[in-house]
Amino acid sequence: MNKRQKILIVDDAKFNRDILKEFLGETYDYLEAENGNQAIQMIGENIGIDLMLLDINMPQMNGFEVLEIMKRSQCVDETPVIMISSEESVDAMRKAYEMGITDYITRPFDSVIVKKRVQNTLELYANQKRLINVVVDQVYEKEENNDIMLRILSNVLGSRNSESSEHILHIRTATEMMLRQLLKTTDAYHLTETDIAIITTASSLHDIGKIRIPEEILNKPGRLTDEEFKIMKTHSEIGASMIWDMHFLQDHPLVHTAWEVCRWHHERWDGKGYPDGLKGEEIPISAQVVSIVDVYDALTSERCYKKAFEHDTAIKMILDGQCGQFNPVLLKCLKELSLQFSKMYTNETNDNKQYYEAQRLSDEILKEKSLPRKNYSQCVIKLMQEKIEFFKMDSGKISIEYNAISGRLIMINGNRQILCQRDDPKFDIFKLFEVSSEDIQHIRALLDQTSIQNTEISLQLMAKVENKRQMYDLKLHTLWSPLKKDGYIGIVGYLS
Repeated sequence: MNKRQKILIVDDAKFNRDILKEFLGETYDYLEAENGNQAIQMIGENIGIDLMLLDINMPQMNGFEVLEIMKRSQCVDETPVIMISSEESVDAMRKAYEMGITDYITRPFDSVIVKKRVQNTLELYANQKRLINVVVDQVYEKEENNDIMLRILSNVLGSRNSESSEHILHIRTATEMMLRQLLKTTDAYHLTETDIAIITTASSLHDIGKIRIPEEILNKPGRLTDEEFKIMKTHSEIGASMIWDMHFLQDHPLVHTAWEVCRWHHERWDGKGYPDGLKGEEIPISAQVVSIVDVYDALTSERCYKKAFEHDTAIKMILDGQCGQFNPVLLKCLKELSLQFSKMYTNETNDNKQYYEAQRLSDEILKEKSLPRKNYSQCVIKLMQEKIEFFKMDSGKISIEYNAISGRLIMINGNRQILCQRDDPKFDIFKLFEVSSEDIQHIRALLDQTSIQNTEISLQLMAKVENKRQMYDLKLHTLWSPLKKDGYIGIVGYLS
């Protein structure tokens, strides 16, 4: 059974809203707003609105002001608008069309015309959404095929030596995590989304040269002799040669990056690595990142010649230089990602995998150039991605989510139980948790200082939560969007 399409009727006169519903019949589900403010709130909370019927002359916020907000947020590209008004001037019609409406119907109107124009508009946008879904499905299929191929490669390499078949998948996930953290930490490396995707994929080939190392050396249960270690070290040169000897697509960025990663993922920052003794930034950032995550995975994985180290021990060994010297910036990134890395080897691995798969998928959608009327969808995806990333960093604490447009606020404790849910903006959340007026003023002052470039604030405050009054650390992250011109669109945060 097909899902009924949803129409939002915005008109201050109930009589007019009822007439439109009578004209259109029981084919659709209806939402109603009697002014522009209500309409904007419903748009923010009901992403699935298929069509808006919008009047011009309304109290509080007129139809043109609604269109202005929708135009700034680019959601007028996603949600079609038919203007229905008694205003017949050419200037009003021209202005409405310039602001992005799909159609304009003047009162008094014919029921057949209204019904037919609504049907035509809904059909047009339904076809557009089907096209978007086809593109999304293709992106997902491509990701799934890539994952299958990587698992095949992992099993092929893992069948020859003592390394886990999950090693390549761990390296791939950890490489992407490090690259994204690197972008947050410094602007020294100008990495695009394409660069991240290429390096992440190339990391899967870092040990391909081991396919030509004798199994008795790969699987030796104990320390290698000097001669055996010398042979083992040749895997980096062998892997690079295997890629170089393919004689096709040598100029392709993925091939070039894979060659760099294969040859230089055992180089060290102080020049004491192999095979070429490169030093510092002579080592491409692709190889530097794969190098440090490869060492972490080797330390925390069980091999035929050693037991696995605990996560904290492995991190300390790397930071202390026991595994060679690494780029100080990458060491900082590793410290920041310590919690996420520890989860890669626990029962939370699947959650991590789903998170990064979703992130990669949304990145693909955001980069897709062929999606029609995609701007609002991209804006929504970016905000979702930003919230997911924030909540992923600090799981287990009391979470806060606030919608600045509707005023809706919800707080959930570490056991996923709702502590507070506020739908009325007039409800005093601070009073509920017994927060002092001084702390309230401090929070508001800090929030006023946030911007698109400076999104986070942190402070300590006294509050009563779950019948326990004590000092809490409060961390808030503001969300920004064109949907709200005069400030942030929402807030996510933690109380711990």
